[in-house]
Amino acid sequence: MIEFLSGKVVSNDKGYLVLENNGVGYIIYMISRELHSFYKNDEALINTRLILREDSATFYGFKSIKTRDAFDLLNTVTGIGPKLAMGILDGDEVSNILKYILIKDEKSLTKLPGVGKKTAQRIIIELKDKVEKLGIEIEPDEEIILSNYSDDDPAVEALISLGYNEFDTKKVLDKIDSNLDISDRIREALKLMG
Repeated sequence: MIEFLSGKVVSNDKGYLVLENNGVGYIIYMISRELHSFYKNDEALINTRLILREDSATFYGFKSIKTRDAFDLLNTVTGIGPKLAMGILDGDEVSNILKYILIKDEKSLTKLPGVGKKTAQRIIIELKDKVEKLGIEIEPDEEIILSNYSDDDPAVEALISLGYNEFDTKKVLDKIDSNLDISDRIREALKLMG
């Protein structure tokens, strides 16, 4: 197994990174927020996973070992391959995805690319114990925050439709006076979310 590749960034504008190492250009697929954090001629060290198939050998790359570990975990779930795992990781921060698994937030998982209800349930069932062993810190009030809101709270739905995840939305709305008009609650939440 190849743990990492280091070298000079040749390009990152075709949906993957090309890294030159000793005269060889390696194509490395990355999640978009990490891919676009590199610039041509940067010296880079990319944590990698090499996935071998009968007809291909594909490198997947990660800036952090934590993201690669999450990729490895997702790949153990029935029905999730490397491409879907990368799509999921592209949908939210790794720490949020792991929290969704720990607190069984199926609804937030289904908002990730390629994840339907059944896949979300499989992710929770197959990974919850493994994620617990990682020792991720979750504040005691996080589960309470999630349960404070009904699924049909219009402020939650409006913020989710703007691209915010359910957990962050509920956490921010928890700080805002619930007696305010809905538009004022949304406006205040947007200010707090920056």
